[in-house]
Amino acid sequence: MNNEKLDLTAFSNAISTFGEALNEYSKDKSNTFVRDSCIQRFEYCYDISKKMIKRYLKSISDDPMEVDREKFSNIIRQAYTLGIVKHSWDEWDIYRENRNNTSHGYNEDIALDIVEQLPHFYNEILFMLENIKANNED
Repeated sequence: MNNEKLDLTAFSNAISTFGEALNEYSKDKSNTFVRDSCIQRFEYCYDISKKMIKRYLKSISDDPMEVDREKFSNIIRQAYTLGIVKHSWDEWDIYRENRNNTSHGYNEDIALDIVEQLPHFYNEILFMLENIKANNED
């Protein structure tokens, strides 16, 4: 087991900028510039959250290489079991699908659908950050 503390600075900063964009969007949902910013910030928050989950699991694992061999769905299930994420694979699969949809060109209807789901993901990663912080201090 690795006792090295995780640096959560980039993750925390990413979540903060994502929250700022969501807050601005809630003030004026007709602002497409802010909507697109929310989606962009979701993309990088999703990507970094995946990395943070893996880093955390590696930090507590007797065999960190085992984490690299796991499918992402199993990694999420393990993080859920440990209480690091709020929801298990059923929700994370939706986040993954949304992330995939954002990278396949622009579609107004898809963008509107995704942006309505972003506050749920934001709450998920806030939960995740707080739980990793708490466990990282032990």
